[in-house]
Amino acid sequence: MVEDGFKKFLQDRYRENTVRMYFERVRDFEGWLFKHQRKKEIENADESDVRSWASYVQKEVPKCQPYFHGIREYYRYKRKEKIENLITKILRELPSPPKTRRSPFHWTDFEMMMSKTEEKSIKPEYRVLLNLLWSEMKSEEILNLYVSDIDFENRLITSPTSGKTFRVTWKAWDVLEKYIPINKRGKVEPLFSIGLRSLQNVTKKYFGMYGQTPNKLRKSCLDDLFDAGRTTRFATEPNKEPSSRIKHDQIKESMISKDLFDRLVEEIRNFGNKMHERIEQIKGEKEFKRLLEGYLLATLSDEIIAPEFHFRGYENADSIIDFAIGRDQKIPIEVKLTEKKIRDHIGKGSEQVKEFLKSCGSSKGILVIGDKKRDPERLKLSTIQDRVYSLII
Repeated sequence: MVEDGFKKFLQDRYRENTVRMYFERVRDFEGWLFKHQRKKEIENADESDVRSWASYVQKEVPKCQPYFHGIREYYRYKRKEKIENLITKILRELPSPPKTRRSPFHWTDFEMMMSKTEEKSIKPEYRVLLNLLWSEMKSEEILNLYVSDIDFENRLITSPTSGKTFRVTWKAWDVLEKYIPINKRGKVEPLFSIGLRSLQNVTKKYFGMYGQTPNKLRKSCLDDLFDAGRTTRFATEPNKEPSSRIKHDQIKESMISKDLFDRLVEEIRNFGNKMHERIEQIKGEKEFKRLLEGYLLATLSDEIIAPEFHFRGYENADSIIDFAIGRDQKIPIEVKLTEKKIRDHIGKGSEQVKEFLKSCGSSKGILVIGDKKRDPERLKLSTIQDRVYSLII
């Protein structure tokens, strides 16, 4: 076989995996000729050799189409039209492989497999990962989570990569509460220490017998949610209502009507997702404030939004917060725009929000920082600390 020339011929036409597979199949044919046909060269093979080889392959290899395709490409490369046409004829005569339909993987299947893992020795990190795979989160969103992204009080998980908020099963919350001790909650540190390939290997180890991968588990979860509904899967633990758990009615009510703070966080994230690609074009902080103010006025039209809200601070008799939103208890929002050192803005902005909270008796505030550098690593700095929610967009 003329190896270099044939490889170049394949590389001009196919992807790397196909090139490798076709090349190996030609080598198999070449080895078969040498062993069974009196050390015959592949260039000297005739119709009888090809038919004998075809009969041998069909008995040994049920899914043998790649063998025929690879050999046909070789004779196409060598411009031996007669044998090329013969292999095309053999391909047409091959029986079509039976169509396999993917068996649905339900929540009951997932529960059963997770129960089996509990009987084995499994790392706590892997147990949490596997439980989080049964959610609407993508693998990348799970692996990029920080401890501070887990809101144990409201049972919500916020992805630092997409900015979306997710709910997960009561079993996932059980393992999360065991995995993250109380003294570590809220810390800005990675939740997991493994990468995507390791996650795939862990999934294969525990769910391989079902043919499941991280992406397939997510798809199965989405199908299950469509049938069962989110509140059935994600809201409460069946037949158990410990005092530490949020009751079903409370969750149901909060899902129907979110409080103003949660709505603000969600809408500012939406604003950030829409603005992210254009943020480099913003000329200054005033323009950034004006755009955010206009967005909030449009999306929260039923709320009172007071820009440049004056209040009596501790250091300054007349301090100003960029926005104050709400009717009874006002929520402060401080806005910054930066291209360089982001931590300086986090420090100064947080202090301004804290001063407002102390002065006006509000419970929570928001610091919004527009990152003109658009560094994905900076998104991980989004967190809530000392009642100030810093949102990097």
